[in-house]
Amino acid sequence: MGYYLLDNENPFASIKDNGKKGNYYPRRSRDIQGIVVHSADITTNAESTARYFAVTNEQLSSHVVISNEKIINLLPDDHTAFHIKSHNSNSLGLHFAYFASVWGSSKEHEDNIIKLGAQWCAEKSELYQIPIRRVSFKEWLAGDKGFISYSELSRESINSPGLNFPWDKFFTLIKGKAFRKAERQAPKWNGRVFLHTSPSIKGDDVAQWQDAAGGLTADGYYGQKSALRCKEIQKMAGLIQDGMVGPQTWYATFK
Repeated sequence: MGYYLLDNENPFASIKDNGKKGNYYPRRSRDIQGIVVHSADITTNAESTARYFAVTNEQLSSHVVISNEKIINLLPDDHTAFHIKSHNSNSLGLHFAYFASVWGSSKEHEDNIIKLGAQWCAEKSELYQIPIRRVSFKEWLAGDKGFISYSELSRESINSPGLNFPWDKFFTLIKGKAFRKAERQAPKWNGRVFLHTSPSIKGDDVAQWQDAAGGLTADGYYGQKSALRCKEIQKMAGLIQDGMVGPQTWYATFK
């Protein structure tokens, strides 16, 4: 998968640790808590909106831009996008290629936008164990996971994604897609047990398990965070909480 802001460096931005110019950090300092929803208020075209992020001289970026026709991934989830001051490090930024003031004016166009948005959000919700619900500013500050609007989190007078943004329909679509994804059959356990050792156990099978476990960067290294997440899954499944991924924990994770 390509990422637009990695492939198209911003000439006005500084060089980051990955050797590229961009308005982001190529790492995270905190775990992902939720998704911040924006209306970009630039254009209704995904490519044009993505291009704006690649050339703006503002400290601005996002993880994804979604129009009524296309999803353009801008940055990997483990990168920190600059989309919401003071809350970048624990959030994913979603920008709809639309205008906040016009939600509710074009049903067919808007239905297509939120269908694609729901597709992207269903995957992230499952991956990072994000409840499909809207949280308030106070709940967010308390560490509650969920979805929050840019305007709620920024505390500014502007309203984004918009007063008439169809939150109920959006969440209904996300839940439907997430439910279908959750029913997928677990891949067969290959017989390798994961446990936290030094050096760390690594491999594609570890990354596959991390992706299913959620709340982790699927880097293929079974470290301390993976072991802690394993214990959480084992607790929920009623298994011995030893932090080791064997056959029972493997299938419990994918279930």
